[in-house]
Amino acid sequence: MLKFRNILVFPGFLILVALAGVARAADGGPAPLTGERDGVAVARYMSVLLDPEGEWDFQAVRERFGGRFRANHSEELNFGFTGSVVWLRFSVDASGTGGEDWYLVERYPILDHITLFAPLPEGGYRRVDMGDTLPFGHRLMDHRAFIFPLDTTVGADRDYYLRVSGKGALNMSPMLYSATGLVEYTYRDLLVYGIFYGCLLIMVVYNALLALSLKEPVYLYFVAFLVGITVFNLNVNGFGLQFLWPAVPKLNEYYWLGIYICTPALAMYSRHFLNLKERFPRYDRLIRGYLLGVAALLPVQLLIAAPWSYYLSTLLVVITVLLFSWLGWAVWSAGYRAARLYVAAWFVFLGLILVFVLGNLDWIAYNSLISMLPHLGALWVVVMLSLALGDRIRFLEQERNLLARQSRENLERHLVEIEQMNRDKSTFLQYVSHELNTPINWIGAADSLGGGEDQEGVWQLVRKGQRRLIGMVSTSLRYFDLADRERPPKARRCRPRRLLEALLASREGALAWQRLVVEGHIDGDLWVNANEEELGEVLSIGLDNAIRFSEPGGVIEVYGQALAGEALIRIRDHGRGAGPEQLESLFEPFFVVGSRHHEEGYGLSLAMARVMVEQAGGRIWAESQGPGTGFALVIRLPLA
Repeated sequence: MLKFRNILVFPGFLILVALAGVARAADGGPAPLTGERDGVAVARYMSVLLDPEGEWDFQAVRERFGGRFRANHSEELNFGFTGSVVWLRFSVDASGTGGEDWYLVERYPILDHITLFAPLPEGGYRRVDMGDTLPFGHRLMDHRAFIFPLDTTVGADRDYYLRVSGKGALNMSPMLYSATGLVEYTYRDLLVYGIFYGCLLIMVVYNALLALSLKEPVYLYFVAFLVGITVFNLNVNGFGLQFLWPAVPKLNEYYWLGIYICTPALAMYSRHFLNLKERFPRYDRLIRGYLLGVAALLPVQLLIAAPWSYYLSTLLVVITVLLFSWLGWAVWSAGYRAARLYVAAWFVFLGLILVFVLGNLDWIAYNSLISMLPHLGALWVVVMLSLALGDRIRFLEQERNLLARQSRENLERHLVEIEQMNRDKSTFLQYVSHELNTPINWIGAADSLGGGEDQEGVWQLVRKGQRRLIGMVSTSLRYFDLADRERPPKARRCRPRRLLEALLASREGALAWQRLVVEGHIDGDLWVNANEEELGEVLSIGLDNAIRFSEPGGVIEVYGQALAGEALIRIRDHGRGAGPEQLESLFEPFFVVGSRHHEEGYGLSLAMARVMVEQAGGRIWAESQGPGTGFALVIRLPLA
């Protein structure tokens, strides 16, 4: 019976021992400090207790609420934006240190309050207060991180306690470092941040020199953006309190002032870099509204207390990143190639900031890399925006060369046009001189016959000269009105067949007198987009020229059909035709085939026809195989 009882008691004892081990493991267990390791991530050896009201003192936490601590199993601690006071408990096993000094280092430098309750060898606890709300001189070591020396002579059964609170996000990356590990950590820390701030400084100096040499305001705005980035990071990295305002920790609450330097500078940089005022005025108005919003938020930010001011600045950062990411994408999509690096800068930064915000809100697992994302993102943006400025210079150079080439081509074209205008002026003066000379000669002839008996013949010469002058003046004015008008008359659907039928009906007498036959066909369902009155005038010019130059008893062919999305109308005669060197000249003002002394025409009808057809969106040209082969007037107009 005794043996059986012993058999039952022994497993029970083993279970109690195991449960005690589990309970100790749940409390994190002591962090082992040995000479083989220079650093230990102590967070996973810690247990956590939240004080929602922040009213518990150390004695109450240690005695009354000691059983409420819960083990932490991650290497980083993140409590997000919380109003609770966080208590942490851990112990260390320093039996393997060989007497070497060890330190508790909290690497997150912007905790408002962090207090260590360290056990003393003789009993009791020593309290050490730190935090970025205290002057920098309160720290035991001149370092941006919070460093607490540990007494390695204290046994592993004694617990350390940390009390942490703050108005911002409570993120913690606690480490246990030996003296050697602390030196190595400090060197790595200074190297990383030295590279970061060195890059910022180089960018500031470089762009400031560019601003002075190029007199471009966009570089000054970029320098202001860099200054804002630097001010913000000096604050959140703890270097501001360490080097710039060590006796005024209150300034740490205004870390968001760097944001209010960055955001308007970035907005002005974007306006000039993306050339919004000239290229995208709608987006320019949006950015001006954004600037007004930032100006209105600043006094609000100054008046409200933390943590609400922190929330507002975080919201402003999120809105800014989203806005300028979208803006860069919209401008780039609209064809502004210089925005490509701008887009790359903000989309990567947007992703990094998104991960950082999610980590601060404790929506994803937090680690020390997340705390570096704003720095990596800022460095990425700085480098990419600086490269974007260089890319913009290349783009503007290409654009300037293109504009120079276009200007040169336009100038050459204008010179050609001016030369043509000079030729036209000479032609016009010759034509007017001739046209004035002809009726003057008639009037002179009439005057010489004035004393004779044929008074009726005299007056016929005078009236003929008068009609010639009136016709020349009215036709010339009509041509110049057509050529100089800025807006052609409104086009609408019209049917060429109906217009030609009306013209043929009005010219039956002329056709019959010359025994001319009109052949051909125009589709009845052919509709074109043109001004009906002017189209009728063009067809009238073509038909009248065909009647005029056809031999008696000849044939005039008129065809109209839809072809390749356009209407094709052809009016052809079998008269004297024209040489290939004359076909284009026919459409020049005051050009007359044959003698310049031809009495009937003014040399403006085909020139007017070309102006009216081209202003309706069509084309007109002449075709002929040579003298004696006939002449065709071809008109193409858009289908309705």
